[in-house]
Amino acid sequence: MKPSSLHFSLLPLTVLLSAVLALPLAAKTPQKALWSIGEKDSSAAGFALAPDGYRNFIEHDFGFEDTFFLVGRSDPAASFPYALPGPVDTWGGTWPTSGWRTHVVNILFGLDKTPRAEDDYCLNIHLADYATQFLPIVKVSVNEVDRTFPLQKEGIDPAAQRKPRLNEPVRDTLGLTGNLAAASPCTLDIPLKGSDLRKGGNQVVVTVLEGGWILFDQVELCGPSGMRVARPGRAFVRNVAAAPYQLGDDVQPLLVDVEHLDGAPELEIRLGGKTLLKKTLEKGRYCLEAPMPAVGSARKGRYRIFCDGKKVAAGKVVRSPQPLRTRAGYVDTRIGTAHSRWMIAPGPWMPFSMVKLSPDNQNAGWQAGYQPSFESIGCFSHIHEWTLGGLGIMPANGPLKTLVGDEQHNDQGYRSRIDKRSEQAGIGYYSVRLRDYDILAEITQTTRCGMLRFSFPADRGEGRILIDFKPQAEYGINLAGARFRQVSPTRIEGSVHEVSPGVWSTDADQDYTLHFVIEFDHPVARIGGWSDGQVTDGIDRFEWGPCGAAGLIATFDPAETPLVQVRTGISLVSVENAAENLASELSGPFGWDFDAVRQANTDTWDDLFDRLEIRTDDALEKTRFYNNMYRAICSRNIWSDCNGEWVS
Repeated sequence: MKPSSLHFSLLPLTVLLSAVLALPLAAKTPQKALWSIGEKDSSAAGFALAPDGYRNFIEHDFGFEDTFFLVGRSDPAASFPYALPGPVDTWGGTWPTSGWRTHVVNILFGLDKTPRAEDDYCLNIHLADYATQFLPIVKVSVNEVDRTFPLQKEGIDPAAQRKPRLNEPVRDTLGLTGNLAAASPCTLDIPLKGSDLRKGGNQVVVTVLEGGWILFDQVELCGPSGMRVARPGRAFVRNVAAAPYQLGDDVQPLLVDVEHLDGAPELEIRLGGKTLLKKTLEKGRYCLEAPMPAVGSARKGRYRIFCDGKKVAAGKVVRSPQPLRTRAGYVDTRIGTAHSRWMIAPGPWMPFSMVKLSPDNQNAGWQAGYQPSFESIGCFSHIHEWTLGGLGIMPANGPLKTLVGDEQHNDQGYRSRIDKRSEQAGIGYYSVRLRDYDILAEITQTTRCGMLRFSFPADRGEGRILIDFKPQAEYGINLAGARFRQVSPTRIEGSVHEVSPGVWSTDADQDYTLHFVIEFDHPVARIGGWSDGQVTDGIDRFEWGPCGAAGLIATFDPAETPLVQVRTGISLVSVENAAENLASELSGPFGWDFDAVRQANTDTWDDLFDRLEIRTDDALEKTRFYNNMYRAICSRNIWSDCNGEWVS
């Protein structure tokens, strides 16, 4: 007998499956399907690669962020894959040498008028089947609305499933081959309000964060009978908004996010009765900076956008004074970090810097460091060079944990889930909200020093800052020894002897000692330390021999000090040199002024970027250009410039 369909709705993840099946949606049922992709017939018929071509997924360039299905134009049989691989699926590209591979399905659609905020809509994703050996965790985003669905299967405990490897054999593929006799169909429901949608361009993104594949049956958006899908022409306007910045003193751009679809359409952007920009589109996606005149106070206006003389978008825009954007403002340090290496990560790095603070979220091993599809952070570590790493820092509260835990099991250690939309990763600054601790973490740096700022909640008990001597790095770190001493209520000093064996061949070991000085802007309530799970509290100095893991715990009272700042200096020569670096680069010039350190970092990059200029009205082109320079400079290793010795 064929299993009955499961129905997943927007309930907390802790709700039992029986409750999910029993509870109806709170919102009123929308009146009609505004658009649908595929037929709801318990099969993948009509989608690309169906019924059994899953192994050709990569060959057909599916799954990339810049590919899309446009409602009203695209053909599902050519542009919408019947199956979406999860990171576990090696047929989707995951492999020990390429790392975890995630893929997305992008659906674009336009609405012909502004939705009423109170109206009910619902996105329904009907799945004909999904993997059961490694149950998928599916994330669906509709514009700014994110929902996550850990798919379930009767009789299977996800917690009991073993951790997948990077080279899992291709199996559990019965549904993928077109045999749905034992399928587990289900529906993912995403209730929406009209305020979640907008006139003009909208986007749906479906991805599998963890586990195996999903198999599509139908995707549909339901809503009020008076709403209609806009018919696309030769260009599709995704979004229009006033830029949150100015270019010089006289321009606040109107940002027009548009996709070229066909031919060589001419786009004309008008504000009031004045033409701001005319542009012939050639291929791909643009984010045009149409030059609106800057204003001294808030002022409303109305824009209209024409494609080959036909109006394709119109709306209201509010101009207001905005901060100046320099060339550094176009850089997003997360670009290029997917499936990358330890030496390529987001963070406020300086040109040719020794300190390279970055959020680490992967386990130790090949390609460890930062993977953007992982929605957690283990710690912020200081060094990201080939075969070198060290000194991780992480704020926390709640029960004490001294191990970071697994990249796919957030509750095992001190790592924290993050609010992915809160992540900022521009030049000179990285910030994110740590969901498990309700802590806002912010980092910036100089060349040899780091500065971190943590905002603790007052209702979560003691706040602590963990200093991990063995963060998870690409080339595993062995601790040959470590020591520290507290020299004042706000300062600690120490050294960590690290060895990475066999980094290039069996006789090539990386052996170095990382010296550090760490200062806090408030007195520490107490210091503790851990070694191989053994915690010693209330100490002011300690020395470890060889051990598997070790670190320090600095405890604070958030009721008295809800915001704690940390500044660090490091050296591969001596503690004295680390102290000199801290005094000369950070504490001397800037004191505890976090924003001044951030601005100095940005100014340094702008001095470099100003040596080359790109002239374009496309913000995406500027991002691509000023991002390659950032990466080209950051990826150069000063280790090789110093005859094997770091500048200290």
